[in-house]
Amino acid sequence: MSSDRRLVVRRIADLLRAGAALLPEHCPICKSPLLRLRSGEVVCPVHGRVFIVRDEAEYARAELQGVLEELERGIVRRLHGYASMISRGGEVDRETLNEIILWLEAVERIERLLRGRRQPGGEEGGKPKPRGGK
Repeated sequence: MSSDRRLVVRRIADLLRAGAALLPEHCPICKSPLLRLRSGEVVCPVHGRVFIVRDEAEYARAELQGVLEELERGIVRRLHGYASMISRGGEVDRETLNEIILWLEAVERIERLLRGRRQPGGEEGGKPKPRGGK
């Protein structure tokens, strides 16, 4: 057995020990078995989280969620750069501070959208929630 395959088997065993359930479906990319975590999330031991979709509407919702999460990761990487600069004693001018605030507001909006999509009654759970405000 190759070392890559051994690593996948070890990951599967670790997930099972942590309470994951082996599913009959396989990853469409690598054909590894999929597992459902206790949280309900479906994961591939090679690629991480995967979405099982039954129709185009579910695919569109899953794709949007993936895009939002990718955006959030990118923004967090950028914020990490600012944090490193500040911790090294770098000066923060007004323009940089405004950029940091805008990125933080973007993360906050993304989190709100993701939270709404994950909650029962949210956009994924049936009718969209009414949104107040402007």
